[in-house]
Amino acid sequence: MLSLSTLMMLAGLLVIPGAMAVTESGALIQGPRYHTELAAVRAAVKVYNPTSVARDIEFMGGIYLQEINGQLLYGYTVGAGVSGQDHVTVSFRLPEHSRLVAFWHTHGAQHWTRDYFSRTDTELANEWGIPFYLMNAENELRVYEPGDRVIGRVQARRMGLGDQGGVARGQLLS
Repeated sequence: MLSLSTLMMLAGLLVIPGAMAVTESGALIQGPRYHTELAAVRAAVKVYNPTSVARDIEFMGGIYLQEINGQLLYGYTVGAGVSGQDHVTVSFRLPEHSRLVAFWHTHGAQHWTRDYFSRTDTELANEWGIPFYLMNAENELRVYEPGDRVIGRVQARRMGLGDQGGVARGQLLS
């Protein structure tokens, strides 16, 4: 007889220790318990980046702020992409009476191009007006802030990043 964890993995669900509640869309929510946005980001990538690198799968989520008993605390959501793909599509619901303050994601296995925020990443940060954090395979945490410099199409092509401008290096945090 197969264990519950094995059955869930066969059904396409990735079970990660440390993850909390599951939303209807399958995204996971870590309850608010962090005192800063960056602490919530670091907690999320600490849990998910090892699996991201080992399985070459991207994880993405939101960082939210919520008032609990008069104290402002941060939590995170997470969803998984498909192994070997350079993208992730995630939908998640935030807990009631909370607001989205940042996005975060991992980039899977090592490849030099995965050290950059994609055009989609930078556009998302700019559209929502909130920072986007990225953890690469070497455990380097970077942040792209709305309005930060992006690399143009010609420069991106010269660098070997393809024919797409709007990518960014972001600021190294660790």
